[in-house]
Amino acid sequence: MTIRSKKPNYLIVAILSLLVVTSCIKFPQPDPGVVSDIPESFDWKTVQSVNVNVQVNSINGISDNYIRVIKVYSSPMLKDGSLLSSGAAKPGTPFNVNLTLPTSLQSLYIQEILPDGSRTLTKTDITSKSISINTASGITKSSSNAAQNAAFTSPSVPVPANFDVIISNNNSVSVVGFTAGQSSAYGNQYKSYLIPAGVTRTANIDMGNYISHAILYVKGTLKMTGNMGLNKSTIVVLDGGNVEVGGLSCGVFEADLPVFYVEPSGSFYSSKLVNFSDGSDMVNKGTFTVNHNIDVNSSSTLYNEGDIIVSKRGYGLLVSNNSKLYNSGSIDVKKFEITVSASTVNDLGGIIKTETYYQSNGTVVNNHGEIIATTSFKTSGGGIINNFCNITASLTDLQGSVSNLYDGSLWETLTSKFNTCDINMYGGSIFLTGNISAVWDLSLASPSETYSLFKATDNVPDLRYAGSHISGRIEFVHTNLTEGSGTNGRQLYEGLFTDGLALLSKNQTKNILASTCNNAAGQIVAPPPAIVDNDADGVAEALDYDDNDASVAFVSYFPSESTWGTYAFEDTWSWKGDYDMNDLVLSFRITYFTNSLNKVTKMKFDHKILASGSGIQIASAFQLDNIASSSIASVSGQELAGTSPFSVTANGTELGVSKAVIPIFNNVRDVVTDDFGILLNTVDGIYFNTPSGSLTIQFTSPQETSNVSMDAFNFFIVPYKSDNVSRSKEIHLPTFLPTTKIDATLLTGDQLNYSDKYKYSDGMMWGIMIPEKFDYPKEYESIGNAYINFFRWATSGGVEFTDWYKDLDGYRDNSKIYNN
Repeated sequence: MTIRSKKPNYLIVAILSLLVVTSCIKFPQPDPGVVSDIPESFDWKTVQSVNVNVQVNSINGISDNYIRVIKVYSSPMLKDGSLLSSGAAKPGTPFNVNLTLPTSLQSLYIQEILPDGSRTLTKTDITSKSISINTASGITKSSSNAAQNAAFTSPSVPVPANFDVIISNNNSVSVVGFTAGQSSAYGNQYKSYLIPAGVTRTANIDMGNYISHAILYVKGTLKMTGNMGLNKSTIVVLDGGNVEVGGLSCGVFEADLPVFYVEPSGSFYSSKLVNFSDGSDMVNKGTFTVNHNIDVNSSSTLYNEGDIIVSKRGYGLLVSNNSKLYNSGSIDVKKFEITVSASTVNDLGGIIKTETYYQSNGTVVNNHGEIIATTSFKTSGGGIINNFCNITASLTDLQGSVSNLYDGSLWETLTSKFNTCDINMYGGSIFLTGNISAVWDLSLASPSETYSLFKATDNVPDLRYAGSHISGRIEFVHTNLTEGSGTNGRQLYEGLFTDGLALLSKNQTKNILASTCNNAAGQIVAPPPAIVDNDADGVAEALDYDDNDASVAFVSYFPSESTWGTYAFEDTWSWKGDYDMNDLVLSFRITYFTNSLNKVTKMKFDHKILASGSGIQIASAFQLDNIASSSIASVSGQELAGTSPFSVTANGTELGVSKAVIPIFNNVRDVVTDDFGILLNTVDGIYFNTPSGSLTIQFTSPQETSNVSMDAFNFFIVPYKSDNVSRSKEIHLPTFLPTTKIDATLLTGDQLNYSDKYKYSDGMMWGIMIPEKFDYPKEYESIGNAYINFFRWATSGGVEFTDWYKDLDGYRDNSKIYNN
């Protein structure tokens, strides 16, 4: 039993499982709706290989022997997790890398960071398979100003040396406090219950206490399908503990204790709504993951010093009705809303990352860390934002709000809209925008004796009739400024600069000292470089990924630093199946660790099984096509039970293969240990929370990046029957070859394409890789029916609808896509 979004109907699962066994392993039902005019040359790739060559220039005052750091991003926001690759360059020694990019991606953003912190950003369009960029010098970074800290102290909970009740089985349990006249034999103030380490409980626990306060401590594992309703009770997840519930809510609460507490190595997961209310206190120092909203309301307080994750589209963290959020950890959600007199303190080191940020009336946000809004940052009907450090947004839309920008802070956005709002810029603060799309009643003011910087790098509308004013020591830099009254003409703006202090410039003249928060976005006078290099690899400490390890200076990612790719397979090769592409669905991210010579010393493969709708067993592995097995020093993190179908040598590579084959798991059930029957996450309304895994591959000697690029990353599955475990069958993506362990007789047959044995004779495939999270079809629904433009992409040879897999209007039939 495990977490589900609703209680499963096991009769339905059993019937579907029987159908799977009889239909997922042979052709032809149900009809996948395949068309016959797929071009012979079509390779089914959603990505392309692009070689990027970055030349850097000599700079006066900086030796050519100093390394420049190059970072390649897929977005100009830079802080939205879009980092693709990083490495070293010197004048005469360019940074050269082969990137695997989504075919739908149109542009790259190349950042150069000099040893003194100076950095430039260059945009380049992806117009060919080979791109050359020559950077120019730019602004400089120092650490003269630091972020202001707003430290907070979270409440604590008592952890007894001895517990009143030990829970070690699935027997019925109600967590209740001491009755009148009762007390703890161990002197505990509150009656304490413990699920100890090594115990897994899969039965619900009744927390609807009606007596005195009680506390449930979890050191082992608790998996509840139902909602955990906390009434006069507290849930504490101790270090190493794991709790999974089908929702969390609060009732009557009388003790002066947090209602919810997760220690640093503890984890809490809810598949449904989490609601904290009625003045509750919550503390998370571990990992708090929710597949729905986290609703903090009615004067409640959430303290986060760990990780809060809400990855489901359209859901996030909602703080309202006089509630408070204190964050010094990481919050990664799809939406972040603070409304109705609520407040937030984002402490030094705290990160709030969201797609959409929304703030309304009576609210106050004090940001001493980072806030990243990848889609929009909006205010409406009031609210105060005090920015002491860094805010980054795609769109900043301020309506009826007051924003105070303090010394050393940066607010950076691609597009801005201002309506009846005040922006107060204290000396040394920066607001950096691309274009300003709309302005009405903007008050831009500074009370300081030193200058701040407001900079627009794109178009700015006519401000003569916008009811706005600019005052105080603010340099308003408009890089597209022209003379006259035409578009971006000086006469459209100069009437606002009448106090003798505010400046209108085309080029920045006032230097803004770099800080730990502003990315040196306003520094135009470079201080002398002060270089610290602890591991003597030539990369400065501030720019080195690990300055205590000379083998690791930089990191690169596929698909990117914060996104995941997806492999999706049919298990019926070499015959067709239903093409629901959910017999194995696995999300992944690859991290490459490189040294100062831009060679790969190790790599990491993070993965998570999302679904397995197969009637047979599935194993998986990948072959590094250009790496010998003897070049692998070690592999850690494999989840292999037994030695079939994969058996490994001491270094973690598959036995009996000369190339480096890295097994991931021998059976989906080795990873997903819950009893999910046959179908895993392919039937609507039945959901199992699956664990994440991570493999780390250490090389015996540094490798060229091209040897481990995605072109040479050969992921495959091995399907087999439980009563006949065999390694003989492999299913790969088109264009990739099988390993030497395959039964070569399986590569014959007229039904297979003559030149690519992992395509059918009509051009269809059995496996596909998508460079982002993929919402896969539900059981028996063809991918071509679920995704409207799938076959238009295929029959065009991959030219049209390169983004067919995205959640865009008219792109998919949601009734045919799995919904948990």
